[in-house]
Amino acid sequence: MEIKRYRYDIQIRFNDIDGLGHINNAVYHSYIEICRTRWLDDALGSKVFVTGERVPIILARTEMDYLRQGYLQDQLYVEAFISHIGEKSFHQSYEVKNQDHTLAVAKAVLVWFDFELNRSIRIPDEMKTLMQDYRSVP
Repeated sequence: MEIKRYRYDIQIRFNDIDGLGHINNAVYHSYIEICRTRWLDDALGSKVFVTGERVPIILARTEMDYLRQGYLQDQLYVEAFISHIGEKSFHQSYEVKNQDHTLAVAKAVLVWFDFELNRSIRIPDEMKTLMQDYRSVP
């Protein structure tokens, strides 16, 4: 079975650049966030961008390793894949890349959540099945 990686092209904005002339480290978290939300719509079929639907997922943790500097002129994109699926949570891994190199690697722990009950719940089987297409070990 071929593992899919979700790819999202990033438009670097001038205000993403810090006083040292490279992409500010905090901005990379925004890059993976937009990749994650677009993946939710495109791969899992949520409608957050069309209808404003509340996605039953919360972000529990992120971690990131910075490998190289990125610059305004780079052609940047983020690749995302699932590195773990549990009963109530899953891990999504990311690689932030330019045309030549991987600039950063990251991981997010995401929890399926019931906002009315204010607690984590089991990931529905149909969502686990959709996520399996993107499952890979980094």
